[in-house]
Amino acid sequence: MDSTYWLAKAIVKPWMTWFRWNIEGLDAIPKRGPAIVGFNHIAFLDPFAAAYAVDLAGRRPRFLAKAELFEDPRVKWILKGCGQIPVRRGTAEAPMALDHALKALERGEVIVIFPEGTITRDPDLNPMEAKTGMARLALASGVPVTPCALWGTANIWPKDFEKRWWPPKQDIMVRVGHPMEMMGDASSSEDWQRCGEQVMVEIARLVASLRPAVPDRRRTKRRAA
Repeated sequence: MDSTYWLAKAIVKPWMTWFRWNIEGLDAIPKRGPAIVGFNHIAFLDPFAAAYAVDLAGRRPRFLAKAELFEDPRVKWILKGCGQIPVRRGTAEAPMALDHALKALERGEVIVIFPEGTITRDPDLNPMEAKTGMARLALASGVPVTPCALWGTANIWPKDFEKRWWPPKQDIMVRVGHPMEMMGDASSSEDWQRCGEQVMVEIARLVASLRPAVPDRRRTKRRAA
């Protein structure tokens, strides 16, 4: 896993200099020991941006990633080699991903998660309701959730809009909030929902604080002639 991770990092990290970064609050991500880091999800570029921020904090990110990504053999070897955890959403196998994530936390690793489970469908890129995975993981492990906001990535590699890789030095912003202790019963669906709502409210607040700095410049895809 180490060799693949360092190879992927060597390839991807220099590419990140194509963008202009503004990252705040990295000190809130623990320098050692287990951590759960939750990001909003607005674009296909988000996993790279989240990984870059967590790496700058001096930690190695392990993502809970949808299993569909592992179906592409060109991507699978990187994801598996870097220790990413596939989630088969809506299947009986989905809880196995949480078991793997819990074991990673027990080893003192950092789990990165997009609580919404997919790119937001809100037309204004507001965060949606959280799926249960993040809350279940936090309650079962006792590890706080560090809420984080991403902004600007949807101007570059959005869903259902035109990609816009040019010009260089487009702004990407990351703001990290304070870790949040999750209190409740790890087997209670009501507590899963309550904890998920608490985190998403804070993530939404962080996103709102970034919006004024970078306008939404998404452009509708051109129709084929």
